[in-house]
Amino acid sequence: MIKSIFLSFVLLCSLISFAQDDLLNMLEEEVKEETTSEKVTATFKGTKLINANTIETTKKKTLAFNITHRFGDMQIGEPIGYHTYYGLDNASNIRFGFEYGLTDKISIGFGRSKIQEHYDWNLKYRFLEQKAGGMPISAAYYTNIAITAVAKIKDDAFVNRLSYVHQLIIASKLNNSISLEILPTLVHRNLVDQRNIHPTNGSVDKNDLFALGLAGRFKVTKRMAFVVDYFYTFSEFRDSRNNFYDALGLGIEIETGGHVFMINVTNSAGIIENDFLPYTNSAWDKGEYKLGFNISRVFSF
Repeated sequence: MIKSIFLSFVLLCSLISFAQDDLLNMLEEEVKEETTSEKVTATFKGTKLINANTIETTKKKTLAFNITHRFGDMQIGEPIGYHTYYGLDNASNIRFGFEYGLTDKISIGFGRSKIQEHYDWNLKYRFLEQKAGGMPISAAYYTNIAITAVAKIKDDAFVNRLSYVHQLIIASKLNNSISLEILPTLVHRNLVDQRNIHPTNGSVDKNDLFALGLAGRFKVTKRMAFVVDYFYTFSEFRDSRNNFYDALGLGIEIETGGHVFMINVTNSAGIIENDFLPYTNSAWDKGEYKLGFNISRVFSF
């Protein structure tokens, strides 16, 4: 069993990511910032960690094509784990997305997810930059609008298919080995089903959902880093007694030349905030975590 899982990890690592071509330039910038008072760069290696957005934006006149894949629940130790090859036979979610840099600080994007057949449009604006020996943080504003294209929806009104995200990203590169960020987030859904009542406290779902995300990157060698992100939702309706759980992701990032290889495990099937914040129904302690990876290719114009 262990050998099979290990083999799967190795095979996946060989497939993951034609990551950003300018990675080596980013590494050179890391060395430069140690000896200057210029802005701090390469706080993270991409615009997305596991579930969390990062402070990074796509560079000006650059188009990034991203594929994010989540397999099914691994269910280690359970019969279902063996029959689905620990989730590798199933695809719980896939998202194809594009990001384009209008400037070095402003990027726009579009994506399509399998879950809820979501089409999303997003914008990220990095309005504050960390400076070596000066400003200790960077900050960005992220927002999106998502439209679900599922066949049936209540009242079948277009407005009921919309949801929105507003997020503040505050990050700091403490040194060349540790980067941290905090992400206060608001998700608004035009349609919620308030007929469902919490079995214990009697609460119902609400259109607005507040959450707080925490994320970090910890370099363990020159070319390898450990990444983690976690989101806590502020909702009486969404707790484990009602089969809702906070999204937690763990991953390993490996840099080899001009490529980044990242493999992650998370209990969230959702990829965009509109999905994983309101609808994470999987628990780590039940073996309901999923293997995932990202593929990214950058094109300069």
